[in-house]
Amino acid sequence: MKKQLALLLPLTLALVLSACRAGNSAGQTAENHAGAAETAAADIFAGHENDAALFAEIYPVSPENPFIIVSYEELVKFLEYGTGIVVFGFPICPRCKNAFPVLEKAFNEMDMGRHAGFRGKILYYDMFDDREENNERYQTLVKYTKDFLRNDENGNPRIYSPDVFFIAAGRIVGNHLDTVPSLKNPRDALNDEQKAELLKIYMDEIEKVEDCGC
Repeated sequence: MKKQLALLLPLTLALVLSACRAGNSAGQTAENHAGAAETAAADIFAGHENDAALFAEIYPVSPENPFIIVSYEELVKFLEYGTGIVVFGFPICPRCKNAFPVLEKAFNEMDMGRHAGFRGKILYYDMFDDREENNERYQTLVKYTKDFLRNDENGNPRIYSPDVFFIAAGRIVGNHLDTVPSLKNPRDALNDEQKAELLKIYMDEIEKVEDCGC
């Protein structure tokens, strides 16, 4: 019996040590993954730290607004794979100045800021120069959004502003162009009734993003 115990003891110790090493390895792997996720989340917003303040200097939104001023490369990647909100505009667009405060309110009402990454922001792209030059960047953006665009006087799809796109896993699930039909002069401010109408439009579109399950 003692002889059998003597033979079994080294085997038992080997199994225990092996299990401990496996547990430590799994723990280290989990920690590494968590660290990588935190780094990725930080990297995504590198260079965007002052976007909210810059945006608030251009448009009548709050200083803590959720707008991110993205590059063309960031935008294309988001259109391919992302989930969230993209808006096209430019600083001298009077309709944008009416729309963006309401879009910010809809975003906050729907608690979209709870999401991580770009989904928890509104991606803004100034497409004015690209459109004026009709360059390759603009043509690529038209390709991504053409099924939702209004045609110009020549029958070509054109990105007007403000055009807000609601995206789920790289698929456009809705969009809204301009503000509300009852606003005849875009330089006029929206009244309370018009703001409420536009707010509901945006919230209904955000609901489509939230319902996607992605």
